[in-house]
Amino acid sequence: MRLTRFALTLVLAALLAPVPALAGFTGTDVLIPAVARIAGAGGAQFTSTVWITNLSQSSTATIEARLYLQGQPNPQPQVKALTLTPGESRVYQNVVTDLFGLTSASGALRFVSTTRLLVSSRTYDFPPGSSMRDTKGLFFGAIPASFALVAGETAHLQGVVTGSDFRYNFGFVELTGAGAKIRATLRSLTGAEVASKEYELGAWEARQVSSSDLSAATQDNARLEATVVSGSGSVLVYGTQIANGSQDSAGFEMSFKEGLLVEAEASSAEGLAASAAYTSATVASGAFDLAPRVGVGTSGLAALAEPPFTGSWDEATGTWTISIRLESGQQASFALQFRAASGASMKFYRPSETSSIWAKGTAAGLQGALDFDLVVGGVMQGVTALSVNGTGTGTYQGASGDVTVSNVVIPKTTGAYPTSGTVTVISGGITITVTFNGTRYAQGTYVYRNKTVTFTIDLETGEVTKP
Repeated sequence: MRLTRFALTLVLAALLAPVPALAGFTGTDVLIPAVARIAGAGGAQFTSTVWITNLSQSSTATIEARLYLQGQPNPQPQVKALTLTPGESRVYQNVVTDLFGLTSASGALRFVSTTRLLVSSRTYDFPPGSSMRDTKGLFFGAIPASFALVAGETAHLQGVVTGSDFRYNFGFVELTGAGAKIRATLRSLTGAEVASKEYELGAWEARQVSSSDLSAATQDNARLEATVVSGSGSVLVYGTQIANGSQDSAGFEMSFKEGLLVEAEASSAEGLAASAAYTSATVASGAFDLAPRVGVGTSGLAALAEPPFTGSWDEATGTWTISIRLESGQQASFALQFRAASGASMKFYRPSETSSIWAKGTAAGLQGALDFDLVVGGVMQGVTALSVNGTGTGTYQGASGDVTVSNVVIPKTTGAYPTSGTVTVISGGITITVTFNGTRYAQGTYVYRNKTVTFTIDLETGEVTKP
């Protein structure tokens, strides 16, 4: 993937660019547990607003929105097709009516997408004649469907307060179409059992229940325990606490399985592998593209004095230190050394004599950093492809690991991508291997919990997608 004259500017701009830290879960199959356009107790008129963002910067999101209506199985849910361009956000102020055309309905809202989405919702009391500025409501972020409980698993809900001031509802959503039986157990502040009841869920059923269905007694911050006791379905659980006077409300997410932290570590390892593959390819191409600017007959430093580059030569180490300053004010520096076939350092790049280029530095962004130490071979005139080898260490969203770049071959032709070779990352006991195939998309693979996982890396953006 040969780059342009100012390729290294673009490479470092991409690597150093701030990446937004995302609040809430993201995914390609996510669910808002409760949305509504419906009359509630105490004269409330509940409405839900939903925000959807396509997090891909290069791919259009093809989305299927599925509404699972409350209190019934949904073998044929309400479905709407959506398309979001790369990076696009969209808001539906009254999602039940605006997206599905329903004037009175409630349920769970699922989004299945070809790219990763961030979805959030606000459900609020909006009676006729009122102003939006006076509305009161609750927030639910979308939850990945993979977080759902299966048989034998338990989740907990807090905030069960009932009486003259508050009421409390809890709900379940079945996600596989197989159905499930749930046992709901109400526990006091001390953990003592107050009441217990089992509920049968049909295929893709959303059901919301008042806590009074378990116990009519006043509850003082009790806890609800939900266990999938049978069935092959999977279930998400949620709770809502509503003030009886103002109708102000709060949403309570279920506790999530401890194993999900391990899954998050695997996802971060994927991101680290993508960063390593993207960086090794772009830095190698960028170093080769920059090399002619330090050539025979130039003054070296003078040749690199034009913005955004500056360079300095260290005679003792035989190394150039290249500095770059972007318009954003961000800075980076890295070492370059031109080497003859004998391994000896050369001050200037000579196409007929320089055999390899050594590049060492750090690529850093808000979500992580990668230290790279690469040798780029094949730079001599008449050789048709670069060959990249080296090592590194990196971090990405809390994951850290070691990187090995082995025999990555990059044709020198304009627009070419690596045709072969591997980048291996070992992080948190997970070994990920990335292979190149001459296209824009490299393939990553690893074994996690005895299952082989594959993903694709976009070598133009570093973005990870899964089948």
